[in-house]
Amino acid sequence: MRISHWIKNGFVAAPLLFSGKFMEPWPWIETALAVLVFGLLASAVYMINDVCDAEKDRLHPVKRNRPVASGRLSPTSAVLGGVGLALLAYALMAAEVAITTNGRRIGGSDMLLMSWASVYLAINLLYSFWLKRLAILDVLMVAMGFVVRAMAGAAAIEVPVSPWLVVCTLSLTLFIALTKRRSEVTELDASHASNVRAANREYTPALLEYMLTVATSMAIITYTLYCLAPSTIQRFHSSHMVWTIPLVIYGLFRYNMLTRQAGKNDPVKVLLKDATIWYVVGAYVAMTAILWRFGRLPGITDILG
Repeated sequence: MRISHWIKNGFVAAPLLFSGKFMEPWPWIETALAVLVFGLLASAVYMINDVCDAEKDRLHPVKRNRPVASGRLSPTSAVLGGVGLALLAYALMAAEVAITTNGRRIGGSDMLLMSWASVYLAINLLYSFWLKRLAILDVLMVAMGFVVRAMAGAAAIEVPVSPWLVVCTLSLTLFIALTKRRSEVTELDASHASNVRAANREYTPALLEYMLTVATSMAIITYTLYCLAPSTIQRFHSSHMVWTIPLVIYGLFRYNMLTRQAGKNDPVKVLLKDATIWYVVGAYVAMTAILWRFGRLPGITDILG
């Protein structure tokens, strides 16, 4: 189930921060349920994906220890477990539709959340069975999976989806996906890398460095434009979100630096083991929340200005 990978569902909670609804109790409940649902769906996909990848995983120095590849879990059990987790996720969403509190549904956009969950499941199953073999499209589909997570988080708390949510999430997660491909290609010899992942036949270190440069530039530029956009200034009542840009740049550069080290191709392991990344994330969340809650106060505005 790779429970540690549920950290990726932080993207489901992102709309809670940027919408300013983190001061209300119900959005927290709605977001928590959405995070749980996407955690179960992600685990379902992992179990089915591991059955599809069992033969290739046995050729990888780390992935060969996965339960299906190592023989500790039978393919039938893994598939049944994956289907069971997906059904549990849909049961939770169906239960939410049926629940009312004081005449109000806990999730006013339950069906929209279910729709995004279905899109996420479809994208990832297509990826597992086919799209991961196609270079460029493979990393784009990984990034789109995170975009769908963010869209679902917005649906869960009933806030309109900002185009900036799409472009910033896409560019950031494309950068993360490309760092993982770079590590696979550089750590393994060419034939071994292509045996582990078919798409790696098309990637070279030089090509991936070029694509990473583009993705990093996209992530920084789109986030900077978001901070300066009139809609953002109107929402935060100032342009002071620009003070978060250095944190974003530092986080991207540090992650890029860390993933160049041998054995650091798993983004979850990098995030879980590097305290500095967590300090940066914590500072970013705190600064954004403070700007949303107190940024319009005269004293704070004067200091930031």
